[in-house]
Amino acid sequence: MTIRLRYGDKEMSWGMPVSAINLQDILDRMNVQNGREIEYKFSKYDMVDLPADVLDKWYKADIYKLNVFAERFQRLEDHQKAGFKSVLMRNPDSSIDDMIAMTYGIDCVPVYPAATYAEIGEIAVDNEMLPEIEECSDAVIGLLDYEKVGKLLAERDNGIFVDGYYCMPDSYEEPDISLTIEVPDKRFFRVLASPYADDTDQGQWFNLPEDMRQLREYAAEWRSLPEQMYYPVVKCILPNISEAFYDEPDWEDDMIALSEQMTCMSNAQIVKLKAVMEAENIQTFSAARDAINCLNEYDFDPMVQDESQYGKVYACRVFQTNFDWSILENCDMDDFGKQVLARKHGELTEYGVLSGKGQKLYTTLTAEPETMEEAEKLTEDEAEAEDESEEMSMGGMT
Repeated sequence: MTIRLRYGDKEMSWGMPVSAINLQDILDRMNVQNGREIEYKFSKYDMVDLPADVLDKWYKADIYKLNVFAERFQRLEDHQKAGFKSVLMRNPDSSIDDMIAMTYGIDCVPVYPAATYAEIGEIAVDNEMLPEIEECSDAVIGLLDYEKVGKLLAERDNGIFVDGYYCMPDSYEEPDISLTIEVPDKRFFRVLASPYADDTDQGQWFNLPEDMRQLREYAAEWRSLPEQMYYPVVKCILPNISEAFYDEPDWEDDMIALSEQMTCMSNAQIVKLKAVMEAENIQTFSAARDAINCLNEYDFDPMVQDESQYGKVYACRVFQTNFDWSILENCDMDDFGKQVLARKHGELTEYGVLSGKGQKLYTTLTAEPETMEEAEKLTEDEAEAEDESEEMSMGGMT
């Protein structure tokens, strides 16, 4: 399902559920500095399986719980989704915890394949769902008006029709469950390791570097080393990593070394690394390791999300405190920010604004050498033209 996410001024749409290792990357892109709670809403264009009352409205939830709900809801069959929708229609203010619980207890809601009163009436007659029907002979039953029977059933059960099904949401009972949300710590890769290149049946999944010890033990069972195993599937939290890394020699060593190298980095440093990788289009593990070694050569601000905001922040930090701000009232700050960022050889990334290598985001801009030479040349040309003009004037006087 596609869910609209919001945190502060940042909004984005994301397909969920995702792997647990990717949730932290979403938080990094949303610039969530602390905690895991974000705003979300279901779009009426994407979520026809949910009631209209809960669509296009903003709610708050732990993103890990939101992902659990998306995963649970995805597993439901059509009749279960109809039952879920009917319960949510009766309880539109349900929290994300309530909605997760519904996915576990939805089977207690009776659901029948019927879109009209006549259809559910016929089902009610065939299954003797009304006590009055039990006493009727077959001859009398044949004379029954199925539509009236269906209306009577719906009135007694408070049932409703949802997406081609007749549901009895009042029968729902919240299950007694204890939900544990897995929040991975320092988990950067999820890999499928196998002893054979063409056989993944005996492969196992590992999270790196968290499961490094288990990976070594698994490799030892095959008289091998982690670096010598085959990895047909590799999932990574870093952006831009593509299958190009398969073409590099000893990429397995680089992947394992990179995962261990990242354990020594703070989350702020990892977010900065992601910005550098996006800006520099880094696609391999070896190049990512090189980028870590030169992170200090870049300046990064995760709080800035667009060029206009960068222009305003730049002006506030660089211009003097007694600067006449009225001059900028009608200024196009978006264009201003783009021009300054271009001079800084920087780029706006999904994670924030990044300077060019060796540049600073918030330092005074000075004339570039070529511009200064052009200005000096222009001054010399103007001086020569003025001298020629004076000589002509003097000539005219004589």
